[in-house]
Parts: sequence; structure tokens; C-alpha cells
Amino acid sequence: MADPGRGGGGRVREGGGRFGAPGGAFGMKIALIGDVHANLPALEAVLDHAGRQGGRGEIWNVGDLVGYGPFPDEVVKLLRTEKTESIIGNYDQKVLQVSRRKQEWQKSKPPEKWIAFKWAWENLSRESRDFLRELPAERRLEACGKRILLIHGSPLSIKEHLTPDTPEPRLRELSRAGRADIIICGHSHIPFIREVDGVFFLNPGSVGRPDDGDPRASYAVLELTSRRIRVQHHRVAYDVERTLAALREHGLPEVFGRMLSTGRNYDQAIDDTDTFLRPPPERRPLDREACLAAVRALAARPGFEAEHADQVARLSLSLFDQLQALHQLGTDDRLLLEMAALLHDVGIGAGAAGHHKHTFRIVMEKPLPPLSAREQLIVANVARYHRKALPEIAHEHFASLPPADQRRVEAMAAILRVADALDRGHCGSVKAVTCEVSPTTIKIQCASKGEIRDEVEAVQKKGDLLQRLLSREIIVRCYSL
Repeated sequence: MADPGRGGGGRVREGGGRFGAPGGAFGMKIALIGDVHANLPALEAVLDHAGRQGGRGEIWNVGDLVGYGPFPDEVVKLLRTEKTESIIGNYDQKVLQVSRRKQEWQKSKPPEKWIAFKWAWENLSRESRDFLRELPAERRLEACGKRILLIHGSPLSIKEHLTPDTPEPRLRELSRAGRADIIICGHSHIPFIREVDGVFFLNPGSVGRPDDGDPRASYAVLELTSRRIRVQHHRVAYDVERTLAALREHGLPEVFGRMLSTGRNYDQAIDDTDTFLRPPPERRPLDREACLAAVRALAARPGFEAEHADQVARLSLSLFDQLQALHQLGTDDRLLLEMAALLHDVGIGAGAAGHHKHTFRIVMEKPLPPLSAREQLIVANVARYHRKALPEIAHEHFASLPPADQRRVEAMAAILRVADALDRGHCGSVKAVTCEVSPTTIKIQCASKGEIRDEVEAVQKKGDLLQRLLSREIIVRCYSL
């Protein structure tokens, strides 16, 4: 891949610094690693392989040194010995909070996750804990005239998952926030390289806990000159049996071993030992009548306005259907949106202020059959975002969803916000909506009985998310019936 660059030599600067390994015709080579997660055999194999590629002179590490693996202290000590340019990851941060949040996490975290945090903390030396505490959340470097940002998640959040499927508008937004020519990230455990507006986004994958179905360790070698960028991703086999034996020796949960041996994340690995060796079962469509019955039962509480909820749901579905070619959500998503629309004000009984947050808590209080836990969390998030703040990674329950589900929540919440705005007065004045889509605009024609000036103004405010996601200006027109 070509990059015009800014001139300059091969030096890495951060208020001083060292030289990377010479890269022959290139200015330098750097080994990029991340998400080691206390897997020492995987790290040793990657460092040995990088040395044979000529990329051992400079090592940049994008965080999450510990967690789940049986060698937390050994990994930290080895990376200190290698004098890597390291940053802290979100898992490292959580491990450092164990002593302070012990009582809370023992009750709120799944047992296996609590064990992973606790065991990592207890098996880090004081020196290693201090080393992790002193790591910055980001590093800004310069090499061969390129501005480089090392970040664990994204320039806007340590918890944001960037993947090969992250929408280009989001990467464009992050490129502006990053103020760098190359943004090197981790966290998603998925190796990729993408370019948006001349800014390169690069993830080396996970050394110690790959999530893409390939259990081999993943890393990358970055080669730079003042005019070119080259990246080569590598997968490296390592002695996984040594890691599994250490997990068993220390009595750590068996699911940790399944994660390593299958190359899958915790949520996938805990379902079934051999789920990933079989094709997924055929998924039956959700039963709409059963879902709506569950919604009606949940909504039967003081202060709930059924007429307003029905109006918002009707408008949401109309917008969903007419904009389907743009958002490309499916039949089950349509039903989940309908459920969220019917429940969006269910928290109003606790008071108007903050009722969207109360709604989230009510929807998540107890299982909501026939939804799965994941589908229920999607409905709760969509309902929560019908007003006020937009979805963002800083919100824990949104961040806990996989990236594909986060995008579904954003799209459904964007529609719900507009539908709710169209019944701002809770009068049911808007009887029908018609959408006209062009490359630059979405014109929403509203057929109404009565004045809807307040509703039109509300759409201009609450249509922000839909405008951003669909890259089109929202224009509202109305006519009286």
C-alpha cells in the first residue's frame, strides 16, 4: 500500500526514543503485538518468529497483557525485558481494580470471569502491578515521518471494538479524533488493515487469545519508509498444550482452555465444548404473538401510556419498512424494534427525568421469553436510546454487545428516536408517513390531523443518529388530512 508520507528517517520518537530494526530497502521494521492475555508460550513463539522476520528490534504492544491465561507475571516480566513500547488495555485496567471492586464483582460478574480477574491480580508481583499502573492509555510516536497512535480500543474509547466490518463513516470519525497517519489498535482480537482518507487502521490480532476461530497466535510486522507502509500479518503455532497444562495445574476454569484450543471468545466457548465443530442449528423466526404478549405483561404498570406506545411502534415499523434498503436489517430485527418501541416509556413511572434508563433496568430485570438473553439486551438498549444520549462504547451495556449487534442497536434506536419525536405531544396526530429517499436526503411526508409543529422540531433534534448512520439529511414535510 502506498502512502505519500512526510519525509524523515527511521527514528521512533516519543520525546526521545530508540531506533527500530533496519528494514533493508525500508526504513525500519516493527513487530506489532497485542492481547497477550497471560499466554507465555504464545508470546515466546511470536517473539521468536518476529526475530526471524527481522522485526525484533522494535516491539509495539497495544495492551491487555494479562487475563484468562496462567502466566500473568511471566508475561509482564518478559515484555519489560524486551523493553516494548506498551500501553494498557481495558482488561489490564480491570485487573488493577480487583482489590477495590471485589465485593461488587463477586456478585455481578459470571463466576468464571470473576476468577479470571482475581487470579490474575493475585499472581502478579508488586513490580508487575506497578508496571501496569504506569502504562499510558495511548502512545503517540513518530517514525519515518509518520504520526503513529497506539491505542487499545479506538481513539475515542478503550472499549470500542474495531473490526474489518466497522462502517467507513465511523472510521472516518475516528481518524479525525486520532490525529495520526497510522492508528494501531487491539481489543477486538481480529487482525485487519484498512485505509480511510489516507489514515491506516491496523490491528495485529491477539497473541494469546485469538477470537476468529484460528487458535494460532496472531501478530503483524510493520515496515516503514518515508514514502511507503507495508504490513504483513502472521499466524504462529505454539505449544498450546503447555498453556492448557498450566491452566489445569492452577485449577482454572475449563472454559479458559476451550477458548485457547478453539480460538473463540468466552461467550462462544462457554456454550458448548464442541459447538464450534458443528454447523449452527437452523434458527426459527421469533414468535411475534408470544413476544408481544410478554411485552404487554411487562408494560402493565402505573403511568404507562399504551396509546402513545402503540403510535410510536406503528410509526417505527413504517419507517423501518420504507428504509429497509438502507439499513438492511432483517425480520427478527423488525420485531425487536416493535418490542422496544412498545416498551420505550415503560420506565416513566419512576419520573420523566431519566426514564429511559429506568426503562433499560425494567426490561433487563428478569428473563423475557421467548427472547434469548442477547435479544433481550438488544431490546433494552434500543428502548434506552429512544432519547437523550446516543449509543456509545462508554456505556457498559452497549459495549457488552458484539460489534454487529451494536450496529443493529444503533439502526433500530435511530428509527425509534424519529418515531417517538413524531408523537411528541402524545396525541397521535400523525396518521401516516411516507419516505422519499435520494442520495443526499430522506424526506418524510407526514399526513396529520391537527398541528404537528412541535413534532417536526423534535425530529430535527432527534433525527441526528439516523442522519449519521444513513449519511442523509432528514427533511420533514407535513400536510393535513
